[in-house]
Amino acid sequence: MGSMDAVLLAGGFARRMWPLTRDRPKHLLPVAGREMLSFTLDPLLEMDQVRRIYISTNEAFGERFAGFLNGYDDERIELVIEPSPSEERKLGSIGGLGYLIESRGLSRDTILIGADNMFEFHPGEAVKVFDLEGKDLVAVYDVGEEERARLYGIVDVNENGVIERFLEKPDDPPSTLAATAFYIFKADTVKLVPEYLNEGRPGDALGHFITYLVERRPVIAWRFPGRWFDIGSLEIYHEADEYFKSLRKI
Repeated sequence: MGSMDAVLLAGGFARRMWPLTRDRPKHLLPVAGREMLSFTLDPLLEMDQVRRIYISTNEAFGERFAGFLNGYDDERIELVIEPSPSEERKLGSIGGLGYLIESRGLSRDTILIGADNMFEFHPGEAVKVFDLEGKDLVAVYDVGEEERARLYGIVDVNENGVIERFLEKPDDPPSTLAATAFYIFKADTVKLVPEYLNEGRPGDALGHFITYLVERRPVIAWRFPGRWFDIGSLEIYHEADEYFKSLRKI
């Protein structure tokens, strides 16, 4: 039995990618001939450390995800339906995570991934760093240019690799290190999420919680190898599709 849980957040409605996502979640769009979600789910299933994998989505797309998961024969996977029937009534990333934590009683170290993000690295690499450091971890990607950095949540990191500040889309970014939607939280940090929400704090973007977290405890910024795609537009989706198709030809 593994010692960690994993959560894949897939609660968004992706209106910016209509008409492709009008009737199906972007997380199940094909990338290089496979559903996007499989690029994240399959590596987690290879990990002995992972005890359970929760896939959290909204009421509108629940049946779509259930159909996708029929292709998997693994008791560790659980689909969780958030009470979010529409874009206007969605819980947001932190709200959805809080619902999952409280409804399923999560209390272990947890890998948390935004399921519309695609990475080349294996999550097991991040777990090795997490175990070595013994601190919460945020995977960060160097976007290379200050102009691009203004589009993301940016971290300011000290000489020990600890995040000192998290700034959402800053006009004057202190670095070009973007926080991606890949986190590993210690068990006591998981318990902070309902506390954060009960204080009436924002439930939408996870960056709000990271800001809250780095003010309270050390959080490691891990610069991972390989490419990162945050699938928030049709342009990035097609870019990711072409990139992963190119890898199949190597």
